[in-house]
Amino acid sequence: MIKELFAAQKVLEWRPFDPQSYRDYALALEDNSQYQGALDNLYKVLTQSYTKELANRDDGIEEIIIMEINELISNHGNKLDLKNINPKIIAELPVNIRVVINWNKDDTDIDLWVTDPNKERCMYSHKETEIGGRISDDFTQGFGPEQFLLKKAIKGKYQIQTNFFGENQVGIAEPTAIMAEVFINYATGKQERKIVVFQNQKDDKQKGDGILIGEFEF
Repeated sequence: MIKELFAAQKVLEWRPFDPQSYRDYALALEDNSQYQGALDNLYKVLTQSYTKELANRDDGIEEIIIMEINELISNHGNKLDLKNINPKIIAELPVNIRVVINWNKDDTDIDLWVTDPNKERCMYSHKETEIGGRISDDFTQGFGPEQFLLKKAIKGKYQIQTNFFGENQVGIAEPTAIMAEVFINYATGKQERKIVVFQNQKDDKQKGDGILIGEFEF
């Protein structure tokens, strides 16, 4: 955890203009029980000024950040000073299932797919499911993240896939690293978290039906 915090802090020093730098640093602070710092840095993502290029690239990240701010407040509110937080964004937003993917390369398009026990797939072209699943905006550039939410899950097996759509990186670049996080009972005070990290090969985008990265039961 300390190594994660050190690395995230260094990236923030190198890329202070990038909203993902503040988010990554905030999540590392949370992992190290520094909840006020985590809240303050998440809120910076919403309040800072960005270049037009970055604002367009990361349009939609607000949905993810607001979920993470309210998770902090729900789970650690008695340890937080909220005086600088706009009360209009504070809400109780618990969900049974939350899946998030992040990746480590700019100018990259990786899609999150989640298939529920009814075999219905939630994805960028089918953003809402019959049981209430919902996918966030499709990030076609930058570092993501993309998020799946399901407020009231049904029992059964859920499948997580990614689809590597493309990247604009030089040929000598290493394979894209992707981190998938699965939260059960998110923002309830009883949440569970599992993490999968893997490398995505460039030729995986030719396989057509995505890459299975995990299954879990609810």
